[in-house]
Amino acid sequence: MSDTISLLVINPNSSESMTTGLKQVLVPPPGVTLNFYTAPSHAPPSINDVTTGVLSGAACFADIQEKKLIEQYDGFLVCCFSDHPLTHMLRETTPKPAMNILEAAISQSLLIGQRFGIITSGFGYKYIHYTEVRNFLGASSERFAGLVTCELGVLEFQGGDRRYVEDRVKVAAAKSASQGADVIILGCAGMAGMEELVQRGVTEAGHKPVRVVDGAKAGVQILAGLARLAK
Repeated sequence: MSDTISLLVINPNSSESMTTGLKQVLVPPPGVTLNFYTAPSHAPPSINDVTTGVLSGAACFADIQEKKLIEQYDGFLVCCFSDHPLTHMLRETTPKPAMNILEAAISQSLLIGQRFGIITSGFGYKYIHYTEVRNFLGASSERFAGLVTCELGVLEFQGGDRRYVEDRVKVAAAKSASQGADVIILGCAGMAGMEELVQRGVTEAGHKPVRVVDGAKAGVQILAGLARLAK
């Protein structure tokens, strides 16, 4: 049996630009290889709500089963910042570890700071994220400082006007810090690589420096450990 751990990094929407963004920022730990998967073309191009989440989960799960990918990898990272249904489909199908980047990000944040906040895509309040955070923690917690939206569509992070995107991210980061977060989670896979931008937004607004967590990066590290234990 090989000692190398092979992880499948899953982009559950059909936008190749999202997968490209993940490839550019994810670095595997020693002894781990990363393989990247994009949802089939009939899956939604972005995941914005329950409906697109369910549709993307169904499309990916059928495709993954057809290609027999579950047998080929040691662990599965679902790169959608939600309690994505594909996570649970995989867990029902295999004892191999599967997790999503919401779970990974919260896990890391609890260990490195006092209160975490989330900045994410979309407009207004994303009440479903509050429910998902509460469900993962098992209860409401003062350690969750709240969620701030960047007022951007998911795909704008990779393909929108760069200056406008950066401005919206910095504004959201500053607001999250003002709510008491000393750790800020990048709440969208499309935000991969924006840690320094978030930190600048916080300090330029006059707040104390924060730590920034990318759920995809956290997920690779945590999942690698879980997969090694399961070997």
